[in-house]
Amino acid sequence: MEAEEIVELNRTYTFFTWSVQSQVHPIPVSHGQGAYFWDVTGKRYLDFSSQLMNLNAGFGNKRIIRAIQEQAERLAFAWPGFATEPRGRLGQLLAEITPGSLCKTLFTTGGGEANENAIKFARLVTGRHKILARYRSFHGATAGALALTGDPYRHPVEPLIPGVVHFLDPYCYRCPFGWTRETCHRECIDHVEHMIQLEGPDHIAGIVLEGVTGSNGIIIPPDEYWPRIREMCDRYGILLIDDEVMSGFGRTGKWFAVEHWGVAPDIMTMGKGITSGYMPLGAVIVSKPIAEYFDNRRLPMGLTNNSHPVCVWRRVWRLSRPIRRMVSSRMPVTWAIC
Repeated sequence: MEAEEIVELNRTYTFFTWSVQSQVHPIPVSHGQGAYFWDVTGKRYLDFSSQLMNLNAGFGNKRIIRAIQEQAERLAFAWPGFATEPRGRLGQLLAEITPGSLCKTLFTTGGGEANENAIKFARLVTGRHKILARYRSFHGATAGALALTGDPYRHPVEPLIPGVVHFLDPYCYRCPFGWTRETCHRECIDHVEHMIQLEGPDHIAGIVLEGVTGSNGIIIPPDEYWPRIREMCDRYGILLIDDEVMSGFGRTGKWFAVEHWGVAPDIMTMGKGITSGYMPLGAVIVSKPIAEYFDNRRLPMGLTNNSHPVCVWRRVWRLSRPIRRMVSSRMPVTWAIC
């Protein structure tokens, strides 16, 4: 089909997200290889953003493609109540590379669903209702994840789920408290504790933070930020939830951005780079105490495509050698484009 035909077909019969439909002018993409993709006219583009910050291994990775094909031929689907080798292997590998006592994973179909279930874990385990999140944040487009999201994406469809309270960010470049780097009082950290006190510590189930803020600008917090938030959570019995959907899997030079500050969260959510975009997959991994909480309690969560065998195929972990090399070398970058 010609470029104009493809664009018109897409605009007539499909929706483009976060867009005024009459004003979208999408690129009609044809194919990709490595860090490049081509439109149907043959024009080549250098993919600086790795598509939606998820194509970590680049386009056309033959080993990943073969792994998907082999898994689809062997077992295309399995009811979530079945056990499969890919599911168990990937769960084990995530437990090995994530920090602290994170050890048991619930697989989803994307990062937004992972954050939805992180809310459920926090509320079920603590018996509390409120979740604190930052204003300059994006956690997904479903009702719970969008409620966590602080930016204006949520405004047109509010009200969303109740109990989410937003607080200001550690945005050193444009400090919301009026300081400069030279005069900084770390009020962004004290502000969080003020919010905890105002909302009532006994009512707060969790605090959710992105490892490094992504969609709202690459906001890197002061070095004391994550450790002090961790200390507050411990002191008040609040669970620390780390959203690594965008910043995980080598994108900041470590497996997960939170590792730059030596902090282990209670719950971590993942997506995007977990499969390098080749298949839809998200995950929420929890600490050992949270995992043990459900040993003798029913887990009230479920998804049709939970642990989909083609999405959790274990060979992808053998295929991410460039990312493994980057992480093991502790590459000194702020935001790595793989």
